[in-house]
Amino acid sequence: MSRTAEFIADTTELRVGPRWAEPLVPQPFEDALTSLRVEGSILLHGHHRPPWAVDVPSAEDLRELMKLPGNVRVVPFHLVLEGNFDLHFEGEAPIRLEHGQIVMCTDGSAHRMSQGKGAGVRAFENVLTTGRWRMTNEGRLPAGSGTELVCGGFSLRSDSLNPLIAALPRVLIVDTCAPGANPMLAHIIAMIELELARSEQDSFAASRLIEILFAEALKDHARSAGVERAGWFKALQDPKVGRALAVIHQQIGEPLTVEMLAQAAAISPSRFAARFRETMGQSVMAYVSQWRMNIACRKLAETQLGLSEIAALVGYQDTAAFSRAFKALVGQSPAHWRSSTAR
Repeated sequence: MSRTAEFIADTTELRVGPRWAEPLVPQPFEDALTSLRVEGSILLHGHHRPPWAVDVPSAEDLRELMKLPGNVRVVPFHLVLEGNFDLHFEGEAPIRLEHGQIVMCTDGSAHRMSQGKGAGVRAFENVLTTGRWRMTNEGRLPAGSGTELVCGGFSLRSDSLNPLIAALPRVLIVDTCAPGANPMLAHIIAMIELELARSEQDSFAASRLIEILFAEALKDHARSAGVERAGWFKALQDPKVGRALAVIHQQIGEPLTVEMLAQAAAISPSRFAARFRETMGQSVMAYVSQWRMNIACRKLAETQLGLSEIAALVGYQDTAAFSRAFKALVGQSPAHWRSSTAR
């Protein structure tokens, strides 16, 4: 059997796994993920012998380092291919990251990575500039003697009202080797390792694989830890609320009401409204407005459509009413927001 055939067979056989196979309403998740316009960048890849310590700057500083525009949000990530390291946030106990784990710092806080004691702390930008961390075949350490890391950033757009980002914890750790983990994660990491071994770290294929890893890691979180508290991930797994979310996403320009959505969920309006608020942590119509304005932000940033066209697209026939609703949620008028994101 070829390696490709083995991969397909393994994936098919594991499709009945306990956690990652749990139901998840696909359209709202895919809509929100697509809306982010995720781009993955591998900034550093290396194999390091302890002791070592590196300070990673805030997302704002990292964005400037990556020469990205001001309307882009950067989520730093670190993927442990071998060994382990400690992740430090000021005033908090260190977090130990092990082989097969990926951590995403979704709030963009500055942090330190380290292994062992007594090392001088290096600035991330200095390591990035000198390339001293880049792994070579000649410089690779024997297995078990150090830590192999892939560090980079996910660039997100139109994220301010995106329910997916709002539902994430400030530090998201996904264990790709844990029992019941999505087997796709292990396969993707194996492909990343193969690509890094044969090409530069910023290759097209490596960046795309990192983006797929981002999507699958978020799905894994959505099906597990994401349901522990009220919020969007929990709602995606609720058969009634999830059905209503799908309708909201499908009928973005239609005049939706609580009664119409309750009918789609097949429960009474009062029970539906209460269940939606309990599951989501916000009212039905508040979510409808938030998602529509998220779409409006995308259209303002990515198209030349006029305000009246965008207003109609997201369910407003009155441009003035659209502008008021937009400013209430975004804090700026649509025209001002568009001009600010164009810089």
